[in-house]
Amino acid sequence: MSRGIEAVILAGGRSTRFGRDKASAPLRGRPLLQWVAGAVAPAVDRIVIVRAPGQPLPAIDVPLPVEVVEDELPGLGPLAGLAAGFAAVESDLAFACSCDAPLIAPALVARLAAIARETAADVVRPLVGGFPQPLVAVYRPAACLPAFRRALETGAGGLRIVAACEGLRVIEPGEADLRPVDPDLRSFLNANTPERLAEIDCLLG
Repeated sequence: MSRGIEAVILAGGRSTRFGRDKASAPLRGRPLLQWVAGAVAPAVDRIVIVRAPGQPLPAIDVPLPVEVVEDELPGLGPLAGLAAGFAAVESDLAFACSCDAPLIAPALVARLAAIARETAADVVRPLVGGFPQPLVAVYRPAACLPAFRRALETGAGGLRIVAACEGLRVIEPGEADLRPVDPDLRSFLNANTPERLAEIDCLLG
């Protein structure tokens, strides 16, 4: 049964704080990219992975179609990566995340998608710890891709994802809305440094 949503996973960041390619970094013997792809797979129909030009990626094994696309504007940050990913999405909705969030809850993806459908929102972006979470969010590519491309062309908003969404219909569910499907909000834990990766390893028990 079609879920009407695809995942866009950003794998091509500079990883300056991590010190090496995060997509291939191992966690319990599996690359982070495999953890993320495996986490979102139960909630989506297809996965689009965005890599830097020529970036090698670890092999991943998920029971659904995977397309790898290259960031057409490397060096311009995650906004450019999302634009490249959204251009390849075939569904009405896309769940966007980075390759360093291995504990994403499939139920959270489904909940954000449900909110998008119920409200006809262009963006469903959680608010956690008082901050918007644009890389654990659901987008409507038909509306967001043109807006993101305009921001990339003009440099508006400093190429920040949140700024590029201005003028779009944005819904920001809070922690109380999210905890029923992700009690400890682990979906928002990023392994953006080796130390954070070690902390996530400890959480796995």
